[in-house]
Amino acid sequence: MSGAQAQAFLALWNGIASAQVQTEYESWHTFEHVPERVGLPGFVEATRYRSVDQPLRYFTCYSLRTLDALGTPEYRDVFTHPTPWSARMRLVLRDFYRLPCEVGGVQGLGSASQLATVQWRSASPGLAAQLNRWLEALVWGGGAVRAEWGVAPPGEDYWLPNTANSLQGAGQDHVLMLQHLDAQVLRRSVQALLAFLQPQVSCVAPPEYFERLTHVRQDGLDSPPGQRRAPHTFLFDQFNGK
Repeated sequence: MSGAQAQAFLALWNGIASAQVQTEYESWHTFEHVPERVGLPGFVEATRYRSVDQPLRYFTCYSLRTLDALGTPEYRDVFTHPTPWSARMRLVLRDFYRLPCEVGGVQGLGSASQLATVQWRSASPGLAAQLNRWLEALVWGGGAVRAEWGVAPPGEDYWLPNTANSLQGAGQDHVLMLQHLDAQVLRRSVQALLAFLQPQVSCVAPPEYFERLTHVRQDGLDSPPGQRRAPHTFLFDQFNGK
């Protein structure tokens, strides 16, 4: 995520119905859906990941200038008027969960192929400063290439209905994205993170591990910024025998 431009992000987890739809899902998500979203006002970039433990599970992070990007008429339009391919692919999504967050902290200068996501709930006002210090030390010591976390504002849905259950417990939802080039080092760092978090938060979800698939930036698209991209009818027709 580009820290100079992005003050928020949209974290999104989902599965798909079966391996039989995976090739079509991957093509739709790569060539139509994510570029369409990234082209909208207030979006900066997006990175797609696939789980290393559950082959039909995915994570996508959309970098946003602010959370206002999720309240624009353009975003509402793509959400409520999907393309024919998007309407078809919505039927194969499973365990869908979105979490819009304001950035709470970023450590590290680069990025890496291995990602872990950790979610928790907390009402502790002092946790942010402690967490940022802990993550700074983790990155400095080689335990992560990049660490980024955010907190979801209370009472905001941003046109984002979820089908998966959110965390239980008091406080606000948080998510942290931890990156490393070595999967085993990443898992050890996550275990250390959980040991740091658990005495201070009300609930921690099991971490999930992913590998990076694709990355797209708004300034790299071939359409005007802020304008909805045309649907990818060529690939849609191929998959639907037209």
